[in-house]
Amino acid sequence: MKETPERFLQSIYSLSEKGKYSIKSVDVGKTLGLSRPDVFRALKALKVFGYINQKPYGKITLSERGKEKAEQMLKIHEVLTSLFTNALGLSQTEAEMTSYKIENILSDSAITKIVEYVDKNNPKRD
Repeated sequence: MKETPERFLQSIYSLSEKGKYSIKSVDVGKTLGLSRPDVFRALKALKVFGYINQKPYGKITLSERGKEKAEQMLKIHEVLTSLFTNALGLSQTEAEMTSYKIENILSDSAITKIVEYVDKNNPKRD
């Protein structure tokens, strides 16, 4: 599966939430199973868009904008995974893989409707 910029943000966010304070490109590559050139290209794009801060060969930190985007994407992923497991009966693994495949192509209004549906039908999700 081709990784999206959002998946990179999610990975960086998850690493930082796990208490890893000195996140390097090699950590992101290991998490996503990608080569150094792939990681380098993605991190370069994330810097251009203002989602991350990184000095050459230095640690990676999320900017405020990057942190907000990562949190938003993780919420969407959680909601979609919940929908696929609880409402449709997919396995956790299949639900997560399916979520990763479609979460970046949904419109904002579709995401809003899905979140409302899941919250209404699965109030214990949080």
